[in-house]
Amino acid sequence: MLLRTLSLAAALLLSGLSQAHEGHSHDHSHVQKELMVTDAQIRTFLPAAKSTAAYFTIHNPMDKSVFLKKATIRGIGRVEIHEHVHKNGMMRMQRVESVELPANQQIVFQPGGFHLMAFEPEHKLKVGEKRKLTLYFDNGDRLYSFVEVVSLKDTFEKPKNSHHSHH
Repeated sequence: MLLRTLSLAAALLLSGLSQAHEGHSHDHSHVQKELMVTDAQIRTFLPAAKSTAAYFTIHNPMDKSVFLKKATIRGIGRVEIHEHVHKNGMMRMQRVESVELPANQQIVFQPGGFHLMAFEPEHKLKVGEKRKLTLYFDNGDRLYSFVEVVSLKDTFEKPKNSHHSHH
């Protein structure tokens, strides 16, 4: 009798699970929209220079804005987010705490605008090498990519592999 009761309970449990699964729909065609970095490069340090700059384009295909709060580059002691601004007829560079990446838009980090300033390299940057770039956002997400080391004269040529990313 006990065996028959256990068998009946198991059968009911399994049929209930089966029906619950049938009623649950799966949409595996969902494509997640993610932030993406392209054309990332960092200039070599000039002799006796204490800093250099890094540039890239960041794409935000999401339906909401996010804020870039911080960046790190492997082998670089300190990285700051900077922008150039016009003040009293002069162009000045200043550090910023965050950069808004508006929904469904891209921001180009470039000379004369937003860019990363890199300080305290652990060793000399070599043209052609790639360094891991990590971007940190206000929502807790991180975006990983690579910056290619370029000479000053090659700063605006497209890197060979200009794709990347996700968090």
